[in-house]
Amino acid sequence: MIETPFGTDLETAVKLNDTVAQVFDESQVYRIDHYLGKDMVQNLLVFRFANAIFELVWNRNDIDSVQITVAGSIPVLDRGGYDDH
Repeated sequence: MIETPFGTDLETAVKLNDTVAQVFDESQVYRIDHYLGKDMVQNLLVFRFANAIFELVWNRNDIDSVQITVAGSIPVLDRGGYDDH
């Protein structure tokens, strides 16, 4: 899952996208708006256990770990200019 927008401009976004494409097949990549993913991350366990379809593949035998990284160096109050790019 990749949170969008990413990169500081079109050029860096293209470079990041190319790097991802070198490691993953497109079918393995899920891009989501940074705010739309917030609910899903906060309710990951609820999402898993409320959907029996995931029971066969979302279990301790098939998933070693789940890593959620919230990496940001721009304070929320200063994001306006960044988000306008």
